[in-house]
Amino acid sequence: MEEKEMMEEDVIDLTELLQQVRKHLKMIIAVTLACALIVGVYTVFFVRKQYSSTARIYSKPEVTEGTVNYSEITANNLMVNNYIEMIKGNNIQSQIADTLDIDKAEVKGSLEVTNDSDTQIISITATTDDPSLAKSIADTTVEVFRNEVKESLNVTNIIIIDEAEVNNTAVSPSLRKNLLIGAMGGLVLSLAYVFIRFMFDTRIHNKDEAEKYLGIPMLGTVPYMEE
Repeated sequence: MEEKEMMEEDVIDLTELLQQVRKHLKMIIAVTLACALIVGVYTVFFVRKQYSSTARIYSKPEVTEGTVNYSEITANNLMVNNYIEMIKGNNIQSQIADTLDIDKAEVKGSLEVTNDSDTQIISITATTDDPSLAKSIADTTVEVFRNEVKESLNVTNIIIIDEAEVNNTAVSPSLRKNLLIGAMGGLVLSLAYVFIRFMFDTRIHNKDEAEKYLGIPMLGTVPYMEE
């Protein structure tokens, strides 16, 4: 019996909470739109745009009389991860920074080196707030790396399959994504406000609530009259 009463009270509370949400629906919508607008304005006018430029290199296997040396392909596959770590290393990145006369931390923060799945192709992507600088970093990285492996490892089969280009389309920030985050934040904040206000509101608003919380029927009401 007690469990049944508790379930009935929970249903009533949920109904009342939904009523409060409907009551404050205009406020919820306004806060949601306002937060989205604030985040949108901040994104457009205060967040610096980032631009990327990508170069792709390939470790070409030796071809003798039209026949590919498959043992060399296997060796190249094993070397791909080593090449990636070399590009990420301090030696090559210091040379890049010296060549471009920029800070090594800027080079390190801008570079992303990845291996295309199931290939020996290495993608070198530079992302900065200057599209021309991004291209320069990507190009210089390729040049420095090829020279380094040639001198250190006597490797001469690294070829460029895609040269870096100036990309004037920003890759970040994403206005659409940030608008969605702002709207979701505004929605959560406004709903939290309604929920907290509902949970801490201990006032009795009508006779039905009075009968519910006092457990006795009301015999009558006294009307409020202004003097």
